[in-house]
Amino acid sequence: MQPVVFGDVVWEPTPEVVERARLTRFMTRYGIGTFDDLLKRSVDDPEWFWDAVIHDLGISFYRHYDQVLDESDGPEWPKWFTGGKLNIVQTCIDHWISGPKAQPDKVALIWEGEPGEVRRLTYADLDREVGKLGHALHKLGVQPGDGVGVFLPMCPEVAIAVLAIAKIGAVIVPLFSGFGAGAVASRLNDAEARVLLCADGFYRRGNVVKMKEVADEALRDCPTVDHLVVLRRIVREIPWTHGRDKVWEQLVEDEPDQLPTHRCDPDHPIMVIYTSGTTGKPK
Repeated sequence: MQPVVFGDVVWEPTPEVVERARLTRFMTRYGIGTFDDLLKRSVDDPEWFWDAVIHDLGISFYRHYDQVLDESDGPEWPKWFTGGKLNIVQTCIDHWISGPKAQPDKVALIWEGEPGEVRRLTYADLDREVGKLGHALHKLGVQPGDGVGVFLPMCPEVAIAVLAIAKIGAVIVPLFSGFGAGAVASRLNDAEARVLLCADGFYRRGNVVKMKEVADEALRDCPTVDHLVVLRRIVREIPWTHGRDKVWEQLVEDEPDQLPTHRCDPDHPIMVIYTSGTTGKPK
């Protein structure tokens, strides 16, 4: 096999683009001249670096941390942002709803589906939908630390699901919409998930791709999953398991739209993210 030789660089950012870049702004703020200098400082002084990143990204804490990094148990057992309390939903939604920077009527999400339909959600809309789903998940028995699978196509409900799971302190288990039943089952079992959120299907190049049937097959081997919540994306005939399966829209219909955000420790898990499983079981 011959080594791959790349050709000439096809694009370089103009000085104007570099000047506007967030990384440039960060380096300028802290008087860092080159990317290599930034890399070296991040390695030599991780406490400075991650404290600076938290402030640059505007990540909010209910209680600010006492220490960025505690390696008293050895470098293999680090404790990050000790003493702090946070939830990423506070940064993503709550600050847009109330407080000095509130803009509840600002559009938070714009989505266009393959058939051409368009949906826009403001921060207030998103907050209400997240609150209703969070309440519904609580009623299904989901507690902080429990896994919830998200087996959905690209649609606004993905954002709603991810934020609702995080809001109640549960653990997001993302599942690619193109996964087969085996891949879905293995990830749900690894996380000991309690609930799976899925769609009946989705559109791809004019065709309908079935998802509910894949979820049904996966759940034959997932003893911890008690509930399957189905989003009617396509609204088609699908198999149904009474007692286990729930229609998303009906599940959240009568739920309150306001829900307090769970305050988590900084090392509380929020999502299970896998390495590639192309040539073996994901890690």
